Amino acid sequence: MPTTYTELSRRSTRERRSSDIVCQVNTEPSNFNEIKLYPAKDQVAWQEAMNRELKSLKGLEVYKDVKLPPGERAIGCKWVYKIKPSVGGTVSHKARLVAQGFVQSDRDYDEVFAPSLRANTLRAVLVGQLRINIK
Repeated sequence: MPTTYTELSRRSTRERRSSDIVCQVNTEPSNFNEIKLYPAKDQVAWQEAMNRELKSLKGLEVYKDVKLPPGERAIGCKWVYKIKPSVGGTVSHKARLVAQGFVQSDRDYDEVFAPSLRANTLRAVLVGQLRINIK
């Protein structure tokens, strides 16, 4: 048990290293207009990412063109940009087009319902149906 102050405040004898910390910050644009502030190489990469996303949405038939009823407004959309590190130290630019569903009014919610079912629930229903058919 230490009895004197010097024994309590003994300093470490380990070699101290400088705290050289390198911080890499990948800034992603928060909107389409910010892309114009990036170097030409990055602008091309973001444009290619947006084209890939639009091609994917069209190929998967995610949307279809319809006429809006009189007096109604379409829900807006927004681009979300991400920089993802790839294997080998390279980065890939990803762009997602998302709907701004928060502007949707109450009466429209019945149109966007997406039924989903857990696998365990489906399995239980199928087993129950099989038992009924066997008897």
